[in-house]
Amino acid sequence: MRVAMCSVGSELVAGEIIDTNAAWMARRVMESGCRVVAELLVGDDHDAIVDALRWLADRADVLIVSGGLGPTSDDLTRYAIADFAGVGLERRKELVAHLEDVYRRLDRPMPSGALRQADVPIGARIHEPLGSAAGFVLDAPSAERAERAGRRVTVHALPGVPWEYKGTAERDVLPDLVERAGGQARVTRTLHVAGAGESWIGEALTEITDRLEAASAKPSDPEHGIELGFLAKAGEVQVRVTATGPTPLDARKRATAVVEEAAGSLGDAVTSVDERRLEDEIAHLLRARGWTIATAESCTAGRVSAALSSAPGAADYLRGGVVVYAAETAVTELGLDLGPLGGRGLVAEEEVAVALARGARERFGVDLAVATVGVAPGDVAPGGPPEGTAIWAIAGPGDEIHADETYINGDRDLVQTRAAAFALESLRRRLLSSGP
Repeated sequence: MRVAMCSVGSELVAGEIIDTNAAWMARRVMESGCRVVAELLVGDDHDAIVDALRWLADRADVLIVSGGLGPTSDDLTRYAIADFAGVGLERRKELVAHLEDVYRRLDRPMPSGALRQADVPIGARIHEPLGSAAGFVLDAPSAERAERAGRRVTVHALPGVPWEYKGTAERDVLPDLVERAGGQARVTRTLHVAGAGESWIGEALTEITDRLEAASAKPSDPEHGIELGFLAKAGEVQVRVTATGPTPLDARKRATAVVEEAAGSLGDAVTSVDERRLEDEIAHLLRARGWTIATAESCTAGRVSAALSSAPGAADYLRGGVVVYAAETAVTELGLDLGPLGGRGLVAEEEVAVALARGARERFGVDLAVATVGVAPGDVAPGGPPEGTAIWAIAGPGDEIHADETYINGDRDLVQTRAAAFALESLRRRLLSSGP
């Protein structure tokens, strides 16, 4: 079963907003047992939307359209889908009642333009609204090509607000896709691994990969159809286990058995599972211990503190941070004496990272502090360490000091990103070793 997606919004085309809905939906479509054959971004233009729908309908059996269902003049999706299907619009009484109730609860008069959200193509079935705008599903003719004459496509229109989009999809769209796919769902679970290379990971999982490869040739094998793959990213390697089953739950259970075995083989190199990020795991560990943290960063230029602050409620544990690119900043912001730095400024050496970590811990009055120094491409100094050198230090808890270093091959952005990832992974391991 082929699925295509069309995301509507000029702000998406302009790059002002990232289309996270489509990325989320693509993963869920695969889990349903269907496959995504195309994705399009279209601006708030009626004719462009109609043209996009016609192009996609010639290549897919189901179209998922998001956005453009609101009450303003540039919300044109309902009109474009009606014209694409060759039908008019009708105002649905149940949606009028819903809108009246929404504005009653808001204790605000309903603008006349809001009633546009009660208009849907004739013959459409309503997706019960989670917000003010309702989605709908409609069967429509495919593009007009002779070899596809008489074929029809199903169009699901969903609000673009992410929580409404996902909620409606989970409730109405994805079950429909599983049914259309013949009840064969496909689920991928992911192990996030940091501080280890693909070669080491591949060797650690050899027994599993060999077994799954053998099972792929035996339909009667209980593990037939389970796949294991690797995806290297800037700060981690992902181990992805994909399994099929009659329902997403059954497929997830099959994948989970292999995920748990793989996690056991990889040990504490696994930072998190599925969509839980490394920074989320660190946040959980810091909260569980009631500890606070601060940062002092040179080569990573704020990437460590940005990661620590990305988890909801980060103020519970993150007290602050400084970017220390010049030796003078170490003096003014952290109160450090240049003596411990050897009078040579912020060179990429372990003693410098340790001094910064201690300084940040004292400056912010925290339980832990993380510091980074290194040499990003373009910053190499005569007689100094080579480009790609990354060193990090963790001060605390108590008088504990941990420091480590590595060499990273890549451009400036990659070196900075991976250096931050190494520092964060080292922090996670320190937290795990510090007790429950």
